[in-house]
This record gives sequence, C-alpha cells and structure tokens, in this order.
Amino acid sequence: MNTNILTVGADLGNDAFKIIGPTKRELFIMNILSPWHERRVVNEDTRYPLNLLEVEVKSKNENLGRYFVGGMAYNFNRGILKERTVADRHNGKANDNETLIILLTSIALSLLKPNTRVIKEKVVLGTMLPTEEFFKNQKEHVALLESKLKGIHRIKFLNPVFNEAEVEFEIVGVSTQPEGLCAMNAIMYDDEGNLLSHYESNYSERTILGFDIGALTSDVTVVHNFDLRTFFGIDKGTIDPLNRIIDYIKTEYKATVSRHKLDNAIIRNEKLLIYGNEIPNLHQICKEFIDHEARQLVDEFSSKSAAAGIQLPDIGLLILCGGGSLLFKEVIQKNLGRIPMIFSDNAIMLNAIGAWKNANRLKNQSLENSAFDYAAASQS
Repeated sequence: MNTNILTVGADLGNDAFKIIGPTKRELFIMNILSPWHERRVVNEDTRYPLNLLEVEVKSKNENLGRYFVGGMAYNFNRGILKERTVADRHNGKANDNETLIILLTSIALSLLKPNTRVIKEKVVLGTMLPTEEFFKNQKEHVALLESKLKGIHRIKFLNPVFNEAEVEFEIVGVSTQPEGLCAMNAIMYDDEGNLLSHYESNYSERTILGFDIGALTSDVTVVHNFDLRTFFGIDKGTIDPLNRIIDYIKTEYKATVSRHKLDNAIIRNEKLLIYGNEIPNLHQICKEFIDHEARQLVDEFSSKSAAAGIQLPDIGLLILCGGGSLLFKEVIQKNLGRIPMIFSDNAIMLNAIGAWKNANRLKNQSLENSAFDYAAASQS
C-alpha cells in the first residue's frame, strides 16, 4: 500500500477553522465566506497570506464556484457575508455547503509547497462534529460528512501571492469524532494515537471530562476508563459576552462594532477606537460582562453534570479547551477549583491537534493491515 499519504487535522469551529497540517503547522482561518468578485488593488499587504484567500473550488468534479475565504471575505464581502451567529447554534455542519468550501480551502492551504504551482497529494483527514450532531440519528451525520469528503478535490488559489497554485488532493480516509473527545485525545495520546503511560497508569478507573467552550456552544464529553460514557451540550459560548459588549457599545457610543474586531481587541489587549476616540476602561467593562457569562456557564455545567449522573467530586480530571476556556479561565478556576483540571497552553488548537493524532492512528492501522483499503478502514 502507498505510504506516501499525508495527515491533516481540522477543527470546524464556528468562529474559525483550526488546521494542523502534515508538518504540524498550525493554521487559523476565520469561518467567513463571501462570493468572489474582481477587485482593483494598487498595493496589497502580502505579509499575511491567510488574509488573501480567494479560491476556485471543485469537489468530485462539481464546480462549487469562486469565493473569498476568511479575512478576505471579511474585508471584501460587498455586503454578502456568510458567518455563523447565535441563530446557527443548532444548525449542523455535516451538510453545510459553506463549511465544506472553507474546509477544502483550509486543507489545500495546509498542503501548499514553496515554489510549487501544481500539487497532488493523498490525505487522511481527522475532523469532528459537535457532540449532539455526531450522535444524532445513529451517526447519520458522520456518514454524510465522510461521504462528502472522501474523493478528489481541487482548489485553485487566485491571488498572485500564491503564484496561481492549484492543489488537487484525494481524501482516502476520514476519522470523525465528537469535538470534546478530539481535545481529550490531544492531551492523553501521543502523535501516533497511542495512550500515554501517565494517563494509563493514573486515570484508568477515573471519570474524565472534556469541557470544550466554543464560540456558539460548549460541549462536555464524559469518559470513564478511557471509554466514552456520555455527553451533553450547553447553549453558551464566547458569543454571549461579546454580544452583550457590542450592545453596550451601541447604546453608549451609537456605533456598531463587529464581533471579530471586538474579539481581537480583547485577546490582544488592544485599544478599540470609535470615530477616532478610544473607549475608556474598555477592558474592565469587558471583564465584567465576561465574568457574568462565565458564572452562568459554570452553573449550567454543574447542573447538567448532575442531571447526567456525574457529581463534581467524582470527576478525576477536567480538560478544558476552546477559546472560551481562556476567556473564562479565572471564573472556572475560582468556582471549580477543587476539581483537578488542565488548561492547555494551546487550548484554541487542541481539537485540531487531537484530530491530527486520530488521522495518524487511522493511517497507521490501515497501513498495518493491507487487507483493508482506506475506505473500508475509515468506516469500521
């Protein structure tokens, strides 16, 4: 069997797609899409190629069209902008065409090589779905997503900064897990997908929870003796305090600020200017809204854990991931501090890292058993 197969991990986040490429390179691509159009640009900032994604997408001989993706869509959308909002909390991703386009673009981006215009690769992909979507209707959404992904896809990069590169890749296998489980795997398993001895020795009879705090929702995955026991979702995420801050700015300053702009200002501890003037005490104001929403999230986590038959003293380890785990860290530590917990230094990328490890495990299992092709192995 051909061993020249690459592995990619992809977290289909509501605010951004997080990608781990074959060389473990990390990519962060805003989950925004808009129709492509011709532009007249005299000078373009080429320092940040991720903000210059304009692509033509073909999937299994179907031309899906031309698009601006990520930062390019944010800056050049002409008012036609597709991004996920509170209304999309329970809209699935498995059958979402915009999700497919951004994912295929992201995979192609991770496969680019310097000074190479035509690229052809075979890929095993590790990815995920929200826990409720993953388990709904006997995992029919998993089967739907994997059937759309397996096969040959072609992405042409239209911006000159990419030297007119065209990437053709065949996804020969897909490993799909619930979001929170991917993040737990990133912590507890090595790069080949094998359980680390530290966790095998110390947590084999314990209950471990993965708490994935995303943009729109939060997912909790419950594992006992390293087997999936149950899961539950919470309709809260980083969008809730951000929307409250946006409403505050609209009321006090009669101005509308985009969620992405506000999020960047908070994360980078930067000033936020309205008509050229800085909003005074912005970060203290933001902290008050963030802490309020964090306390509500912790309360709901506690009550839903109890409803699932899990008492807080029985939790042997709590693994936190997602951008919200950093935003809400102080309140979580204060209110759940008696539970042993891990905040990853790379919490935002943790799901993608776990997905990449899952892809490696699927690839290695398939290579070890030549009696199975990748299609069969990925469905087993």
